[in-house]
Amino acid sequence: MDIDIPGIRSLNEISQTTTSTAEVEEDELGRTAFLELMIAQVQNQNPLEPVENEAFIAQLAQFSSVEGIQNLNESMDSLVASLRSGLAMDAAGLVDRNVLISTDQTALNTKGGIGGTVEVGVAVGNLTVDIHNTQGQLVKQIELGASPAGEVRFEWDGRTENGEPMEQGIYRVSAYSDVDGVREEFITNLPDRIVSVSIEEGGLVANLAGGTSVPTVQIKEIQ
Repeated sequence: MDIDIPGIRSLNEISQTTTSTAEVEEDELGRTAFLELMIAQVQNQNPLEPVENEAFIAQLAQFSSVEGIQNLNESMDSLVASLRSGLAMDAAGLVDRNVLISTDQTALNTKGGIGGTVEVGVAVGNLTVDIHNTQGQLVKQIELGASPAGEVRFEWDGRTENGEPMEQGIYRVSAYSDVDGVREEFITNLPDRIVSVSIEEGGLVANLAGGTSVPTVQIKEIQ
């Protein structure tokens, strides 16, 4: 029930004003409108049945919570702005760098070699890396021998079994071993060059020379 007292707005009027204010200035809702409602309630309360202390304290706690959340939002906005600035700086430092990413193909360039790693899940007796050209022909087989579990490095000098240099281009790399009589394939991490970096909602995305894009969190190594 609204009580009409000269100079004092009714609760409905205050509520309507609060709604209109929220549409125009959302930031003012938390502090001013909430406080106005509390003051109006005290001024318009029935003198014979005043607000109990517990209820008033609870309303004060709600006001503190609203203001605290608003302050937290302002702090988070400032933190997000700082993080974006830091991401931009990180992006500039990654361009034109070589990185290792989880993939099964990479480019042989003018440097004449490819170096990568194999993610070996269990210790194996004979780890093998095969390199095929785009026609699917095996051009090099690298025997790494017994390998423990973990990251195992390998190098290919860009030459065939006969020592002939291979043409520049894309090559497919696979790694495997016999585990208890069964051939098991392993993940390979191969090099690529970052040509640009995009700043997206989820973070930085590296755009690679090979034509693919990966989130920077998936980069295994920066060379």
